[in-house]
Amino acid sequence: MAYIEGYPGAKIKSTTAKHWGFIVIVTVMLVGIMAYLSKDWRAELPSIIFTVSIILAIVIFVFFKVNPMGWRKLLMRSSFDRMLRLDRMVADILSQLDDTHFIFHDITFELFHIENLVISPRGIFVISKIGNEGQLQIKDKSLYAGGELLDKLTGNVWRVCHLINIVIDKGFKEKIMPKPVLVVPEAGSVAVKNFEGITITTLDKLNEFIETQKDSKISQELVERFAFYIKKRYT
Repeated sequence: MAYIEGYPGAKIKSTTAKHWGFIVIVTVMLVGIMAYLSKDWRAELPSIIFTVSIILAIVIFVFFKVNPMGWRKLLMRSSFDRMLRLDRMVADILSQLDDTHFIFHDITFELFHIENLVISPRGIFVISKIGNEGQLQIKDKSLYAGGELLDKLTGNVWRVCHLINIVIDKGFKEKIMPKPVLVVPEAGSVAVKNFEGITITTLDKLNEFIETQKDSKISQELVERFAFYIKKRYT
């Protein structure tokens, strides 16, 4: 059985609570400091509110990037329930991989949210789901699902792959490019199987794809060292 760290939805409540607590503390501190330093806080109140609002907007944006499901739970509950169910479908399938695989779910890697990260002697895999309903198609060099543009999803999965490549190169002196994978949990088949170097697969073919990769062999020692690094720093 694979080594597994985390499970979709397990940390949402505690993470979201920490974020809201931080936002409240920052708000109180900013307002207090600015009011204390101002000569006439009543006259400067509009500028204080404006400055605090800008700072809070930046903080909230960052928190949204690192904990998208927590904000989805607050703002779009029905969508959250469906996405969480799909995330757990993917996690349950990945758990069937053997003990040479290290699997991390729902982690934040340098301000990027990673749904699933698989580290194995066959390669490193950054795996995200396509939650949109509808058939996949490519139009104007962009990937769509049921008419919904997936540029943000495809861009993010590649950015994470390149970032991991840089971290391994600098920290472990190895050049390993992770493989980006998009999985369509509810589909029996996919019309598009590859897009701009991103493998697109169904849930039942996901493990088979991982287990049959041969072009990016990694020593078990490096697999374990990098997995320990991820666990220690990002979980």
